[in-house]
Amino acid sequence: MNINFLLRILNKYDFLKQNQIYEFIRTIIFPFFLQKVSKFFKSNVVDNLIVLGGYGGGAYLGNTKYLFEFLNKYSDYKVVWITKSHEVLNKIRKKGYQAVYSYDLEAIRLLRKAKFIFITHGYVDILPIEFSADTLIILTWHGTPIKIINRYIGNSYIYSKWAEIFHIKLKYDEYVDYLLTPTRNKREHKILSEAFKLSPKKILAVGYPKLDYLFDKDKNFILKLKKSYKISDSFNQIILYCPTYRESFSLDFPFNHEQLKKLNNLLEQTNSLLLIKAHMFVKNINFKGYKNIRVISKEANIEELYLITDILITDYSSTMLDFSLLNKPILLYPYDLQEYLREVGLCYKLEDIAPGPIFFNADDLINALKNISTIEKEFKERRNLIRDIFNKFRDRNSTERLLNYLKIKFY
Repeated sequence: MNINFLLRILNKYDFLKQNQIYEFIRTIIFPFFLQKVSKFFKSNVVDNLIVLGGYGGGAYLGNTKYLFEFLNKYSDYKVVWITKSHEVLNKIRKKGYQAVYSYDLEAIRLLRKAKFIFITHGYVDILPIEFSADTLIILTWHGTPIKIINRYIGNSYIYSKWAEIFHIKLKYDEYVDYLLTPTRNKREHKILSEAFKLSPKKILAVGYPKLDYLFDKDKNFILKLKKSYKISDSFNQIILYCPTYRESFSLDFPFNHEQLKKLNNLLEQTNSLLLIKAHMFVKNINFKGYKNIRVISKEANIEELYLITDILITDYSSTMLDFSLLNKPILLYPYDLQEYLREVGLCYKLEDIAPGPIFFNADDLINALKNISTIEKEFKERRNLIRDIFNKFRDRNSTERLLNYLKIKFY
């Protein structure tokens, strides 16, 4: 595809991505071209065909990953993963599952015929084709919105006059049939509805398939997980630092040299390991490691990391809400709160939804780690309260609830 060749050239040069022409080609011209091409493929839907993708086509993670594996194990449907990554393609095929490269014509054929399409972020996970009217598209998403997300959505070309001029129907409300959420309250549903410009009737509160993974895991399972990440079981505790991504797409670890030394000394004294997990979309990770501090692959499954983690440190990320299901200590470290409020914004006052104490500087955070047993007792009731507000279910049945709702048979 010539348009794909052009996108690849543009992708090689970061300075071009800053140009509005790049965004216009990616968001308007590319979908326009693909939608025209896709109309040459039959759109008669095959009832037993399910297509999934995720994270812009670049990763095998999240709700769709767990749903994909469940369907492969417990259903008779033809289940296919679509990806823009050859690495992901090979990884899935090695598991014995079906995967197709996004820019093969076969991907368009499958998307035109699929009865169900499951995605994590939007059409970018698969391809922006002309979808069949008989296809159900489910946006599984990946976390309860804490930050304001509709600033970006509303400012994109998809919501501009250009989308109307080119007759591109790729606004969320034009192709998404359902949006998943694990929350119970109307307030959270309203936030989702307004952010994605979707009817409240399209908000499906059945839970997240990925959270099913957190339940019924015994000690031997946890040991195997640690081994897979090359983490010794001899550590007394594992601490996970998991910040949300910043617009700079870099991971900042706001500790000076002395504070890092102090932190690492504490980790050694308590026989602890600190794992630093960047957001999937972060590109630049500038951090020089210490003996008891390790930067872990950003492609790592966050749900696996939750299970081996004893203490979570985060900021504005919905990881705090997911992790609360495990009933373990959570510390918030929003070191750039005022800047973040100006540039991004939050849907809530952070103190209203914090499942643990909030710290704004490294020294206070280090002291909190020293006194984690006291903090655990003090905030346990608070953490459980927040857990129950943002998690409608506390079981391993979200996948089954979703499939039952959609009348997808499994055994």
